Amino acid sequence: MLDAAIAFGIRVLSAGLVFGLQVLLARLMPLEGYGGFVTLWTWLLAVGSFAALGFAESSVRFLPRYRARGREAQVRAYWHYGFRAVLMGSLGLALFALILAFVLDTGTEPGLIILYIALGLPFLAVEYYLEGVARSFGWYRLTTVPVYIVRPLLIAAICLAVYASGVPLTLPVVGAAVVGAMALVSSGLALLLARRMSGTSVAQKPVPGSGSLWLRASLPLLLVSGLEDLLAYCDVLILSLMLPGEEVGLYFAAARALALTNFVYYAMYLVSGRRFALDMADADKQRLQQSVREASRLTFWLTISAVAITLAAGPLLLRAFGPAFVAAYPVMAILAVGHVARAASGQAGELLIVAGRQRESILLGLVALTLNIALTVALVLAFGLLGAAVGTALALAGRSIALAWVVRHATGINAISLRLPSFKTQR
Repeated sequence: MLDAAIAFGIRVLSAGLVFGLQVLLARLMPLEGYGGFVTLWTWLLAVGSFAALGFAESSVRFLPRYRARGREAQVRAYWHYGFRAVLMGSLGLALFALILAFVLDTGTEPGLIILYIALGLPFLAVEYYLEGVARSFGWYRLTTVPVYIVRPLLIAAICLAVYASGVPLTLPVVGAAVVGAMALVSSGLALLLARRMSGTSVAQKPVPGSGSLWLRASLPLLLVSGLEDLLAYCDVLILSLMLPGEEVGLYFAAARALALTNFVYYAMYLVSGRRFALDMADADKQRLQQSVREASRLTFWLTISAVAITLAAGPLLLRAFGPAFVAAYPVMAILAVGHVARAASGQAGELLIVAGRQRESILLGLVALTLNIALTVALVLAFGLLGAAVGTALALAGRSIALAWVVRHATGINAISLRLPSFKTQR
C-alpha cells in the first residue's frame, strides 16, 4: 500500500493548501463575494466531469490491461483518441455555456458565473482526462501534484499579487485567477504526459474500430462520474439556489474543513482502480477479493481517524475563516457522519467501473442523487443549513449500503470489511 501512502501524503499536504486558500479568500473577500466564489467553484467542478465524456474513468479500465498485455499501440491510440474527444466535447459545452451567459447578461452574478464556467470548462475537462490517464499508469505524483499542489498555490499567488497591488478581490477578479491557474496546470500536465507517452515503443498497429469501442464504453461513464460529482456537490448547489450567499459560504467552510476525510477516500480511489484492473486482467478472483477487502479496510479506518482529528480541531479550523464561521460546526459534525458511512463500502464504486458495470453504477447514482435532492430541499426548508447536512449524510449512507449490495450481487465480491487493515504491500 505504498502507493496509497504516497497519494495520501500528497493529499494531506493538498488539504492544507486548499484549506489555506479558502481561508485566504474568505478573509480578503466580502462574505457575499466569497459566497459567489463558492457557487462558481462548485458549479465548475460539478459540470467539469461531464465535459470529460467519461474518458477519465474508462482510461483506468482499458490502459492497465493494454499495458499488462504489451499492447502499446492500443495505449497510444487511446491516448490520442481520448484527448481529441475530450477537447472537442468540452469546447462544444463551453460554447453553449458562453451563449447562455450572454443571454442572461454577464453584468448579473448568474451570468458572470456561467461565463467563467464556460471559460474554465475546456481546461478542467482536459485536466480530468489527463489525471485519469496518469492514474491508470500508476503515475500518482503526476496525478496529484500539478492539480492539488500547484493549482491552489497559483490561485493564491495571483490573488495575493492582485490584492497587494490595491485591487479589491471581487468575484470577477478571483474567477479570472481560477481560470488562469486551470489553464496553466492543464497545459503543463498535457506537455508532461505527452513527453512520457512519446517514449513508449510501438511495434504493432492499433486494432481497427477501437475508437467506437472506447466511445461506447466512456459515454455511460460520463453519467457515472457526473452523477458522482453532482452527489458530492449537490448540497452546496441546492443551497446556492435557495439561500443567500453568506449562508452558502458558511456551509461551504464546514464542508471544506472536512477536506482531510475526503482526501483519505480519494487516496484509496487513486490506487484501487488500477489494482482491480490488473487483478481482473489476470482473472484472479481471490486476489481481487483481497484487494477490495484491503481497500475497504484502509478507506474506512483512515476515514475514522481523519474525522476524529478534524472534528477535534473543528472550531479552530472554522475560526480561521472568520468568527462568523464557527456557527457552522454542527453542520461539520453531521457531514462527518456521512463521510464515515460512505467510507464503509470502500472502493466498491471503482470496482463496478473497472468491471464494466456502468448500468448499475448509473442507476445507483441516479437513485442517490434523487434521494439527496429530495431530502436536502425538504430539510433545508424546515431546518436551513442543518437540514442540508442531514439530507447529505442520509443520502451518503443509503448509497453506501446500496453500493455494497449491488457489488455483491453483480460481481460476487464482498466490498464491506471493517476489520483493521493488514497494511500489506500489493502491486
